[in-house]
Parts: sequence; structure tokens; C-alpha cells
Amino acid sequence: MFILCVMFAISNIFAQGAKSEIEKAQKSGKSIFLIVIDKSAKGVDALLKVAEEAKKKTKNTAVIKLDRDDKANSGLIAKYRLAGAPLPLILVVSPGDAVTSALSDEDAKLEKLITSVPSKNQSDVLLGFENGKAAFIVCGKKNAKDKDALMAECKTAVASLGNKANLVFIDIDSKEEANFIALLNPDKTKTTVLIFNGKGQFTGLHESKVKSAELIKTVNKKVGGCAPGSCGSGKKC
Repeated sequence: MFILCVMFAISNIFAQGAKSEIEKAQKSGKSIFLIVIDKSAKGVDALLKVAEEAKKKTKNTAVIKLDRDDKANSGLIAKYRLAGAPLPLILVVSPGDAVTSALSDEDAKLEKLITSVPSKNQSDVLLGFENGKAAFIVCGKKNAKDKDALMAECKTAVASLGNKANLVFIDIDSKEEANFIALLNPDKTKTTVLIFNGKGQFTGLHESKVKSAELIKTVNKKVGGCAPGSCGSGKKC
């Protein structure tokens, strides 16, 4: 009986597979280089090598393999929409479980992987988009005199939207936010707010004297475009 219990426990651990590894890494606040493979995938060793190199050059990251052929991973395959994806593939997944990049073996260069690792603010914004939340991203210097007034107007707008929006401040001098700042491409000479709707589409930019009513009007504007992580503010993909 004891042996059967031990065997069941071991089989359950293997059944969890990549899921338990991912959850453990995310609970530790790590972003993940998720290597997605199947039995037909070629060049997997090279992909693992570049992922391990990226791990060495970044903080709080983990490398995990996800086998699409393993039935234990079917939930993850559905969750990340990988059923028909050409493999091998690297997904960069944030601690909050937002996918910040999906790179084929040809596109997965070291520098690209490094810059795909999200900051906490970027992760929060992208996860918000997955849940239909808009974003007010205030960019400027930490000690700027007009920052507090702009943040206050943004907070009023968020409350008026039923808290269906995220508000984050990005210090343009922050090294930790350098990659996110490069994607957003804000005007570094002034304090501004970049606005994205709940689909992750850029809807407009305002300077510090804007009022909450105008912010709400802007977030509800119908536009095209894409989320930060795909292109800069207002640029077409």
C-alpha cells in the first residue's frame, strides 16, 4: 500500500509537469523563458543554449521546457494558444503570467530575449490588458513638480472608470525600466501620460495639465494600434 501511494505521488508530480515549474518560478517573482517543443521540433538545443545565456545576463529569470506532446501540458497549450504554433518557440512570460514576447528559433537572438524580460510595471500593464483593463502610464522624472497633479487626475479617471484601468508611473531615469521606456518612446523632456484602452491599443498622449474628463474621453476613443511590448506610443505595428 505504501509503495502504491509513493508511486501515485511520483506520477502526480510528473503529471503536473511544466505547470508546477512555472508556478514555482512565478511565486518567486521570476520571468520565464518558456521553450515550447514537440517531437518534430528541430534546433531545440541551440534554443536552450541562447535561453540559458539570457538567463545569466538577466535578473530573476528561469528557463523551462514545455512539451506540446505531453498530455499533462494540454491546459498550458490551450492557455498560451500554442496548439497550431510552429515549433520550437520561446515565450517570455512575466511573473504575473503575461506573455511579453513569442519568438521563433530564428528570431530568438540573445539581445532580443534580454530586452523582452518585462519590468514589474510592464508586467502589470500587460496582465491588465489580458483582463480588459485600460492603462494610464505616466512618464517623467521622479521629482518633477507637475507629476503629483497629473497622477491625481489619473487616479480620478481610474475611479470614474470603475477601477477598470491600471495607473503606473515610469521614472524615465530608471535603469530597471529602460526596456519599457524604449518601447513606449515618451518625450523625456516633460511629464506625460500615455493612454491605452482595455485592448492594449494606444489611444492618446497628454501633458501634465490635462484633467480627468479629458483622460476618460481619450481612453474611450476608437483607434487601432497595439500594446506596449509590440510598438511604441502611437506607432502602427
